[in-house]
Formats: sequence, C-alpha cells, structure tokens
Amino acid sequence: RVTEAAGVAVTGKYPRTFKYPRHVISADTDQATLYATFMPKRVDAFLGGCNVNIMAYGQTGSGKTHTMFGPPGLMARAGAGEFGTSVAPDYGLCPRGLLDIVTRLEAMRQQGGGQQFVLTAGAVELTVTTGNLDMLAKAKPINAERFGFFTGAQGVALDRSTRPPRLYGMNELVVDRPDDLLILFNAIASRNTCGTGLNDTSSRSHCFVFLTLHRYDASAGTYRSSRFQFVDLAGSERLKDAHHGLSNWRSGDMGVIEGTMTNYSLMMLSACVRHLVESRGKSKEKFSFRTYMLDLIQLLSESISGEALSLVVVCVSSAPANAAQSVGALEFGEVFSRLSVRPVAAEAERIDRVKARADKLEASGKHACASGRYALLREAQARDGRQLREVLAASLDYASLGSDARAEAAARRLGRLLRFPPSCPGACPPCAALGYRRGARPRRP
Repeated sequence: RVTEAAGVAVTGKYPRTFKYPRHVISADTDQATLYATFMPKRVDAFLGGCNVNIMAYGQTGSGKTHTMFGPPGLMARAGAGEFGTSVAPDYGLCPRGLLDIVTRLEAMRQQGGGQQFVLTAGAVELTVTTGNLDMLAKAKPINAERFGFFTGAQGVALDRSTRPPRLYGMNELVVDRPDDLLILFNAIASRNTCGTGLNDTSSRSHCFVFLTLHRYDASAGTYRSSRFQFVDLAGSERLKDAHHGLSNWRSGDMGVIEGTMTNYSLMMLSACVRHLVESRGKSKEKFSFRTYMLDLIQLLSESISGEALSLVVVCVSSAPANAAQSVGALEFGEVFSRLSVRPVAAEAERIDRVKARADKLEASGKHACASGRYALLREAQARDGRQLREVLAASLDYASLGSDARAEAAARRLGRLLRFPPSCPGACPPCAALGYRRGARPRRP
C-alpha cells in the first residue's frame, strides 16, 4: 500500500527519523497501485509538452530495478513477446509508462486537431569501464529493420552546450504502436549485471530510457519536443561486503573498480544537489553545473534545477545490517526534497529554425577531427541531424495533403516558414502558387 507521509524511522546503531517523504511505499505494494498513484500526472505532463524525469535511488539490492522495470529476467521475457502488448502484473514504472504513453498517443492521433506526432525511444547505460553504451545496438534485434531505426554508433557522446544537455549517437526507435516496444524491452534486458556479495543481479551501470515526443502543429506551423527519462541508478555498495573483502581499486578487480566509481558518481550527485540547495539560500553564492562534469549529473540537471517534473523513489533495505546505507539514501532524498520544482512546457519553434538546427548538426560531421572524443561527438551530432530531418519529414507528411484547396491552404501556412518543402519536388500546384523553386525563398502569400 501507499500511505501519506508520517515519517520514516531508522533504529539500531544509526537511529534517525526523516519527516520529509510525501509518501511511504510499503513492501507489499503491488506495481499497479504504485503506477496509479504516481504516474498518471507525469504522463499527462509529458504529452502536454513538459519534460519529465523518473529516478530510482538507493543501495544495491534495495529494489530500484524492481521498481523501475520489474523482477530479474522480466524484460527479456517481455522482449521475446511472452506478454504481447498487455501489461504484465510484475511490470515496473517504465514498461507500464511506455505502454500507457503509446496507447494514449494513438488516441490523440485519432482525434486529429491539426497536430501530428512522432514518438522515438532509446536506451543508454552509463558505465565506467566501457563508456556510454547504446543498449539498442547491444541487443541487435533480428527484425529491427521493419521498425525504422535511426542508425547510430556504439559510442554515445554527451553535448553539454545544449539545454538540457543531451546524448548524441544512440539509436532511436520510432514507436508507432505498442508492439514496437518489444524491441526496447529486449534492449533493456541487455543491461550489464553481475553477482556480488550483496546482490545476485547487481546492476553495474546507470540506465537511462528516453522517450522523445515530436509534435507538429499544422495550424500554427510550429514544432516542439518533450523528453521523458526513466532512470535506474546503479546502487551504492560497501565494497568489502560486495566484493568478498576487496575494497581497494588497486586490486585490479573489475567489480571493485565499478563499485568505487559508482559510489563516486552518486556522491557527486548528492554533493551537486546539496550545493544547489545551499546556494539558493545565499544570494551571493553562485552555482554552476559546470562544476560537476559527470554525464550522470548533466543528464539529470533539469531534475536538479526543477525545470522538469520529477519523481525520486528512494529505495531502502529494512535489514539492520544495512542501516548505515539506508540512512545515506534517505539523507539524499531529504536534500532532494528541498529543491523547488517549476516545470514548464517546452516552447514551440518555427519550422525553419528546426530545419536550420538539423542542417547545422548534419554539417558538424563534415568538420570532425580524425579521432578523439570530439570526433565522436561531431559524428553523433551529424547522425542526430539526419534523424531530426526524418522526424520533420514524417511530421509534415506532405503526401497526405492532397491537391484540393485544403492542401493549398496548408501549403500556404507552411510556406511562410519553410525554405523548401522537404518531400515535395516543387512541381505541385500549391508550391507553384507560392513561387517555390529550388534555391529560392517562396514569396509571401
């Protein structure tokens, strides 16, 4: 069950009472109740144009992955089609949210209203030893070609100059119907895990599942996008307990190195949140995310700054031996709860500006260095530019306009924004009426 906050008490060697939680989720709460309590509001916000982040935080083995995705092995079974497009009872917040969003988006498309939608999905895990990995590329689904991938490289690079910072270079799957999600479920199942002294299926990476909703408003001739991030953080761990007495990275044990860097990234995330809270209370103190250059913090910057509608689920263990770790996780939640939240819908952009951005991204690949980190970023940006161009073409969909007066009126509205229609050779009557010709701007209607 989910109860209103009455405080959380930690007893034993580290007694502490926390009064900040808005809700306390008991161990016997089923996944359907959890979703119905927290997710509908956030799905509405995403479909309305706001960015949304859902994050699970806590020590290893405390139930983060179970909360976000479900029990071990469930995503592999889902990707194999065992449950079809129905909601399995053990599905966590992410698969339930994905199915809910796709179903509601289908209804929105049927309603029309002059808006067209393109939904894309991707999954990336942030690892210390192998970099940022594209999980769709790892999974290598056999029937991927029928679902329309935007091809990317295995290497995924973060661009900190965008707002919010975003990853470039991963595959993004166009999601038109619920069964398209089976490929994404299969990709999530490829996440790096291994057995430790504290957890038989310990996640060794921070996992991000992205949804991007591209919305084209034909009546206004504008485009805007919103992003939904499902984030299952790797768990903090006591190295000696997790790795059979080893606690020094110099031992060369890969599990110890991963655990050390995971603890470090979570410590820096907590320090960043604490720093921002303290700076807002002191008018002269400045805060900048550039102080914290980890990809994890940059991707969560909207949650930290309050610009995205966020949900943080702090998972704790009730075992007395884990009291210290539970206090640490609850302290993170306490600091995070002091952040202000001011989510706003993404601003609509004129189509010509979006097209110019796609051109700029695609052109950046032509100036890439021969090798190195920035070469990877440039190449990834070029792929993203091509993807954005495909999204625009799918959204505008000139072929569906026809040749009657309604098509001509629609072309006139777009003619004020586009240099040249992306999928029209320039010979149709509406384009001729507007004076379209290659290499020239159309005259004003």
